[in-house]
Amino acid sequence: MDSLIKKFQPVLSTPFGHEGYREIAPCNALKPFISCFWEQHRINTYILVIPDARMDIIFDLGENGGDFFCALDESSYYSNGGSELFGVRFYAWTAGLLSRHDFTREERNQSDGYFNGMEELRAAVRGAQTFEERVSAVENCLIKRIDGIRADNNLLNAVDFIVDNRGTANISELCMHTAVSARTLERLFNGNIGASPKTFSSLVRYQMLWRDMVRGGFDVPDAVEKYGYSDQSHLLNDFKKRHLMNPKQALDYAKNFQNVAFLQDKSK
Repeated sequence: MDSLIKKFQPVLSTPFGHEGYREIAPCNALKPFISCFWEQHRINTYILVIPDARMDIIFDLGENGGDFFCALDESSYYSNGGSELFGVRFYAWTAGLLSRHDFTREERNQSDGYFNGMEELRAAVRGAQTFEERVSAVENCLIKRIDGIRADNNLLNAVDFIVDNRGTANISELCMHTAVSARTLERLFNGNIGASPKTFSSLVRYQMLWRDMVRGGFDVPDAVEKYGYSDQSHLLNDFKKRHLMNPKQALDYAKNFQNVAFLQDKSK
């Protein structure tokens, strides 16, 4: 899973950071399973949340706040920045391993339905005073869950192939590479990720396209060929469907939010 994580690193709508938001990388033991822990302080604006092929448990730290599980999103939406939040962000292919949940069950946004053992996580978060204390407490809970975890090799092989092909491979190519039937792949993806291979591939393509835009020097004609679009209009329409903005608007939005966010890597 380590090589997969290095190859596919999703970015947010605010990849340069924004006020009130920061992340901490997990400890080494949890790095194959968790992308990051994050916190968001109150800000006086709405924030664009885009599909990033990850899932989150989000805790509202307000006096009467609750918690919810954010499963795989397929489209963007605006979130109110007026809450104090703490989140645990999982990779799409590892969330099921730690939650011990079958994502074919319809329990969207219900933390207890999606994540077994939420009572322990709630107590860990509520009992801590600082961001770092919350991270440490939740890590202690989650480390106990990774003992004996076995990821499905067919699923990981399929995800790896999708990422290597930038989300452009079709189901026939995926079946040929994995030597697994289309029906079995559908079951694996829906049960472990909550989306079909086709949907997950589309999200990977969108995220890798967005990452190319963020890195600079983006050229639409080159991207059309690289990401298997039929023409420029197809690429631009597909991107706007996911992001709610065209590429120029998306980059302007990202740059306007640039601020003091940072990533702390505890493995150093």
